[in-house]
Amino acid sequence: MRQAFHFLSQAAVNWRQTGAIAPSSRRLARTMADAVGEAPSGSVIIELGPGSGCVTEALHNRFPHCRVIAIENNASFAERLAARMPSVPIIYGCASALSAHLDHTGLTSKEVVAVVSGLPLLSLDPVLVNSILSSVRQVLQPGGRFIQFTYSERAFSNRLTPTGFRLGSRRRIWLNVPPAVVLSFIRNPGT
Repeated sequence: MRQAFHFLSQAAVNWRQTGAIAPSSRRLARTMADAVGEAPSGSVIIELGPGSGCVTEALHNRFPHCRVIAIENNASFAERLAARMPSVPIIYGCASALSAHLDHTGLTSKEVVAVVSGLPLLSLDPVLVNSILSSVRQVLQPGGRFIQFTYSERAFSNRLTPTGFRLGSRRRIWLNVPPAVVLSFIRNPGT
C-alpha cells in the first residue's frame, strides 16, 4: 500500500514524467515479462522507467538467470526501488543514454536481449522520445525485443512506430487501471 501512495504522490508532482494514475498491475507486469520470450542465462534485460518496481519484480522473478538492470529518471523512485530490490542495479539517469549506462555497469550491447519500457512515451517531448528510441535501437541486436505498454494503442501506432523494429505481438490487459496494451517489437537486421 505504501508503494501505491508513493506512486500517487510522484504522479501528482511529476505528471508528464510518470504518465499514469496508478502503478502497473501484476497482470500487466507478468505480461510484459512474458513478452521478453526466451532469454539465455547471463543475458541482460534493461527496464526503462521502473517506477514503483512492479515490472522489475516480475522480470527478476521470471528471469532469475539473467541480469535485470533498471533505468529510472525520478530520484525518489530510484532510491526506493534500490532499497526494495538490492539485487537489481537501479541506475538513476535518462533512458536516452543506454550505451553509457551499459558502459558504467561493465556490460555490452551484445549481452542485451530485451528492453522493457514503462515510459509514458506519448506524454514526453518528441525530441526526447526519438532520442530514447534511438538509444534502444543502439543497444539491441537484430532479433532483440523492445517491449512497451501504452494506454492508447491507436495514438502509439499513429505517432510512435519505432524505426528499425517490426511489431511482433500485442496483448490487451484489461486488469490494469486504466487498461493497457503490451506491444512487442522485434529489432530488424541491418537497421
